Amino acid sequence: MRPQPTRVPSDRVMVTAPLPAPALTAGVAAAGCPGSASPRSASPRSASPRSASPRSASGWLRLVRPVLAVAAPLLTALWLVRSWSTVCDGVEALTGAHPVWLVGAAVVAQLTWFAGAACQQGAVSRALPVRPLLAAQVAGSVANHVLPAGFGVGAVKMRFLHRNGLSVPESLTAVGLDATAGMTTHVAVLAALLAGGFLPVETSRLPGPAAVAATLAVVVAVVLTAVLLARLVPTARRWSARGRAGFACQLRSLRTTLRSPGRAALLWGGSAAIPMLHAATLWAIVHALHLPLGIGAVFTLYYAASAASALVPSPGGFGSLDAALTAAIIAAGQSPAIALATVLGYRLVTVWLPMAPSACVLAVMVRRGYL
Repeated sequence: MRPQPTRVPSDRVMVTAPLPAPALTAGVAAAGCPGSASPRSASPRSASPRSASPRSASGWLRLVRPVLAVAAPLLTALWLVRSWSTVCDGVEALTGAHPVWLVGAAVVAQLTWFAGAACQQGAVSRALPVRPLLAAQVAGSVANHVLPAGFGVGAVKMRFLHRNGLSVPESLTAVGLDATAGMTTHVAVLAALLAGGFLPVETSRLPGPAAVAATLAVVVAVVLTAVLLARLVPTARRWSARGRAGFACQLRSLRTTLRSPGRAALLWGGSAAIPMLHAATLWAIVHALHLPLGIGAVFTLYYAASAASALVPSPGGFGSLDAALTAAIIAAGQSPAIALATVLGYRLVTVWLPMAPSACVLAVMVRRGYL
């Protein structure tokens, strides 16, 4: 009997932000890694009722994740209601945008589907059918904006791979490798942009030294707490072991990919192209609104904002990415109304316009058995 695919969190596009690779690697470890020992071959002791404790202990996560997923959209909606005059000014500014640049932004945004297809093909060793592969990227867009933090597009990708003959562990590994490549390239490009000094930020609008020190202290405390839990709490220790096993599985899959130059080019090229195309979309919106921001500044703003929004698992980054982009554009010297107009234009061409065709493609693929 054919196994059914499991639900796996993954990132991206219409993929907006890097994917949470640790969650994916943990899922790979839970399902088993190709080439490693099967979970069924574990010792009798590991098959005891104690092994079910991580599932029961993770029950609270099932309650926390939905709360986190809706927190950012709700806070954004409250801000919009309280700042309705700013919203009206932003909409008015958007209506006066240059239509040619808006059309160009919409065209560039749809190219992310081709980049996503190339990335997914590079993550697997067998050739996938081209048209259904591209259609799966289109279908994943609507799912990605319904479920939090890339869960939707990850589930669609895994279902598509499983329907094309890959086992559940192989599909999990491929989706995890896709997410890992996206996160790695995103961080590398962001570091290069920041080192190049492309971001014009008014220092008066930045947090003071005390706020930065407090933030660093909180981050260090969270990391130390996680390390202590991973060492002292049995349940956390087991989850940590699963995460390490999943990470080792990702490294093995990555070495296999690097031995094939064609696969490596598709995987890393597609992963790098996805956020670059989104940044280029934002740059076209900036041009449509006649803002005095160069391409280097816009790319840095997008990469920094999308990296920050990945920490909050809201559906499609809605709320978290909007707030991060708005704050980044304001910090670059623009008014709140213009910053909101830019974000509204970006959302128009990346989410709202593609939503209907993406939903239609998803329904057709499910009906025809591709998903």
